[in-house]
Amino acid sequence: MGANQNLYAQESGKVSTRQLVTSVFEMGKEHCDLGFYAGTLMLHGMSEFALLEGKEEVLNEVISIYEKFGNGEIEPKGNFISYEAGGSGAAYLSWKGATDKLDPQVAAAAEKMMKNQMRSPENVMTSKDAKYDLGQVFIDVAFAVTPYLLYTGLKFEKPEYVDYAVFETLELFRILRDEKTGLVHQARGYQGLGKVTEDCWSRGNGWGAFALAILVRDLPVSHPRYEEVAALAKEFFTAVLKFQNDQGLWHQEMTEPSSYVETSGSGLLLYGLGLVLENGLIDRKYVKNFETGIENLTSYIGSDWSVSHTAFSCRAIKDGTKDDYINHPWVYNDHHAFGPVILAFVQAARMGMYEVLPAQKLGQFSIKDSPKVPRTYVKYARGNEMAWENDRIAFRAFGPSVRGKVANGIDVWAKSVDYPILDKWYKLNAEGKDYHKDRGEGADFYNMGKRIGCGGLALWIDGKPYAPDTFDGHRIIQNQDNGIEFDLNYNTWKVPGMKLREQKKIQMEEGSNLFKVTSTITSDENNEIMVAIGLTTFGKAQKYQNKEKGILSCWEDMGSGHGNLGTAILVDPDSFAGLASYEGDEFILIKTMTNQPFSYYAGAGWDRNNYFKKQKDWRDYLLGFRSSNQ
Repeated sequence: MGANQNLYAQESGKVSTRQLVTSVFEMGKEHCDLGFYAGTLMLHGMSEFALLEGKEEVLNEVISIYEKFGNGEIEPKGNFISYEAGGSGAAYLSWKGATDKLDPQVAAAAEKMMKNQMRSPENVMTSKDAKYDLGQVFIDVAFAVTPYLLYTGLKFEKPEYVDYAVFETLELFRILRDEKTGLVHQARGYQGLGKVTEDCWSRGNGWGAFALAILVRDLPVSHPRYEEVAALAKEFFTAVLKFQNDQGLWHQEMTEPSSYVETSGSGLLLYGLGLVLENGLIDRKYVKNFETGIENLTSYIGSDWSVSHTAFSCRAIKDGTKDDYINHPWVYNDHHAFGPVILAFVQAARMGMYEVLPAQKLGQFSIKDSPKVPRTYVKYARGNEMAWENDRIAFRAFGPSVRGKVANGIDVWAKSVDYPILDKWYKLNAEGKDYHKDRGEGADFYNMGKRIGCGGLALWIDGKPYAPDTFDGHRIIQNQDNGIEFDLNYNTWKVPGMKLREQKKIQMEEGSNLFKVTSTITSDENNEIMVAIGLTTFGKAQKYQNKEKGILSCWEDMGSGHGNLGTAILVDPDSFAGLASYEGDEFILIKTMTNQPFSYYAGAGWDRNNYFKKQKDWRDYLLGFRSSNQ
């Protein structure tokens, strides 16, 4: 099926909405535990799809999956009793009369939920592991509570269930809504009593959108609080539209365009937007916003129906700051990825979009299909390292979780292709495939270990370098196709007689082998210091030194058939103070002051990517770069 659909997309240029939904579902079943709440979200989407399309075979499959919750074949996972019956999609099918097979398990879970689900001080249903004394609630719970109790209340004529579904939604928005933006924060109480996180996280707002839009669509207009619900939906989705980008999608932190486009939040928000448009709550002119989002969401869906750029699981990340959410990584084929995409495209079909012409191309930004798109890119990876690349080369630096195992230096990933490789290589590594082996794109063979790497720095005292430990904090400032910028903070630094910290700002553009570092080393007093910026070598380096230009470079055969790698440091010639060597690392020394920023360039070039075939090519490149970047 997948191969035929891929051919269909290639030949016509359009993607069938129906085929996309069924294919993403098949991929989702490979990556998602159906007993987990992300699996029940995906099943809800397929429940709506089955009834919309009159797909008896899809309906039968979904019902058979739900029955496995009832007979114990699927073990429900998570903190909400509604998952025991299969979640909101099972209740939806019961309410719609699509089957009576699910009625007993759906009714039993609803009754148990009303009696036993953990509640907050305001009587809001919340996670069973929530701390009552801290008032812990989070917007995600709207997904687990609102539609389930709405549908069971309507099905089994339990008006108290319906009333509670309305209460839960309105109260969560009251607690978590941001007055300035009109969006919602994710959580309260996880950083302390009554403290609300500072984010406007896309998937958190997506959970709210899912619950609120379903309530507007399916709550009887005769309900005494219907107008209140409708007014909130109109206000909320009007606010959501203000933060939609030119692609019709939303960023990880919705108020910060430099954060990455996040697909699970975007899918849920598009689904909700489509529902309020369909119900006439906002102006029909915004149909174009919905269509644009659908057309661009295809850019993150691979030709194998994989889904990219989905934020990893989180609840009230770290200190709950915007930066904590901005820097939270995305995952390829994360279990949260599939349900939102299915829901968005089911709603597209409901609104008459039976075929979608991708705004760019299917999989434009997917790991599966994006390799032909050169760009700069930075990511916080694996919870312990910052990695960045452009069309020529890639680098990484290590964080606190691997302190003691590696140093604060900068590692090099040599690449022979111009397209991004970071996500692909990390995925290979996660699958147990070695990215130290060249599979035709390059490899990590630099082996920095506990040394200075390519452009790491240290304080130089009495002929010896004193380097900080691995970075303690990070912040991504810009992550665009043509340029990146991020900060690394080094707070752990043992230097004789001094207490030092460093903030290192790194910038890199497309088309350059060098990145720019702007470093500020802080201390209690303003002191003149000698800083050593280094290059790790491996015993065969050919050095090039130019004091007048402030250049130190090496060209070295890396052995094992890996070819030659050039590395370099370029400093301000006016601050140049000498050259030094220490235990295999080569250093260029500069004089500077604490509490004052200074800049330098560092980078690498490999003889397998057609720019540099010999040391002279590398040296000439550096001299040309120096002339244009004095």
